[in-house]
Formats: sequence, structure tokens, C-alpha cells
Amino acid sequence: MSRQSAPSRARAAPVAVGLSREAILAAALAEIDGKGLAAFSLRGLARSLGVNASVIVWHVGNRDAVVAEVIALVLQDSVPPRIPGQPWQDWLRSLFTRFRDAVRRHPNTAPLIGADAVSNLRPDLALVEAVLSVLAEAGVPEERLCETYNAIQAALVGFVTQELARMPTEDLASWQAGIQANLARADAARYPHLVRLLPRLANRAFILRWQNGASAPMDSSFEIFVNCIIAGLEASLPAPARD
Repeated sequence: MSRQSAPSRARAAPVAVGLSREAILAAALAEIDGKGLAAFSLRGLARSLGVNASVIVWHVGNRDAVVAEVIALVLQDSVPPRIPGQPWQDWLRSLFTRFRDAVRRHPNTAPLIGADAVSNLRPDLALVEAVLSVLAEAGVPEERLCETYNAIQAALVGFVTQELARMPTEDLASWQAGIQANLARADAARYPHLVRLLPRLANRAFILRWQNGASAPMDSSFEIFVNCIIAGLEASLPAPARD
């Protein structure tokens, strides 16, 4: 789109009375919440708003831009405030919890989180700055801040997007029944640990589930996961200098 002066740009805009950027994004999130990601399109969103798709493009951008802004909306309150004197471990634990809670409120957006983090259409600079400052405070050496930040970002996104992975949209009941039947037929001679632990694993372990975290949350697994991340970071820090 060519650059125009504000007056000429306003005259060229396909105006919809009372429609704002915020209203479009709220409607887009509601569409994804209600119908799922696969069914989301700019044309469908435009129909629900009673406008032409060009109005959405004018206010926000193309589908990728709308999706990036929706993810920013979902995650807008996920970065916890810094509390004076708060241990860095507690802040990181709060970040993981708030991030997961935000996505769990809109589980259909989970498949978008990882892709949005890579696309950088709407990078969350406040999140990056907050994580870097906490890692520096924890004692991560300057030359390892980038790699350690990457590890935290991957962990932050990875568990939640896998926990809330998209379910099949066609013949869900048959798919779920098939998983349960396959697990029931598992050969104890070939998979002794799996079969012995199956009552604890079935529908509660990755790969062995027929529901995602929207219906069957993995709270205890998440707690162990976050504890492992923090313990691993603690173990990676340089030993304090001795007098």
C-alpha cells in the first residue's frame, strides 16, 4: 500500500461506521474461540462484522497481521510485574503460569503461538526485555544471555502448545476410540513399562492422550516441568567466586 497523507488516506479508506481496530481483533478472537483456527478467514470475519474484507485489511492488515495481533491480545497480560526483592525463580515461575493461563483461556489459539514467535510480525519486546533482565539478575553471563533466553522462550511456548495441541475436526469420536483401542492392545512383552504404567499414563501423557489440555489439564506435569526448567537454569549458573 502506497504512503499517503492523512487526509487523502482517510478519503480512500473503506470506512465502516463504529468499527474500530479493537472491535475487529475482539471479533477475530471470538471467531477463533468459537470455530477453531482452521475455519478462520478474513472473509468469514468480515461477514460476521457485516463489512467487506478490505475494511479489515485497512484497519489491521492481512490474515497474518490479524493473527499476530490476536496473539498479542491473548498474551497482553502474561508478563508479570517485577516485585522489589522477589527472587528471580519466583518471577520465572509466575511468567510460565501466567503465559499458560492466558493461552488456556483461548485454547484454539495455541497452534498459533509458536508460529507467531517465529514470524515476528508482532514481537513482544516487553517480554524479551523482562526475561533478559531477570536472567541478567540471576547471574547468567553476558555471553550466554542470548542462548539462555532462547531456552526459556522455547520452554515457555513448548509445553503449552503441546498441551493444547489442536484436536481433529472430523470424526473426533472415532479418533478418540481408536487411540484407546490401540493402547489397550499394547504388547506387554515389547512395552513393559508403558503397559504397567498405562493406568497413570492414559490420557495424561503426551502422545497417549485422546483429549488435549482444554479438557484434561496437565497441571502436575506443568509444575514438574517448570521446576525442572528453573533447576536446570540454577545448575547452569557460574559458581560464586570464593574469597
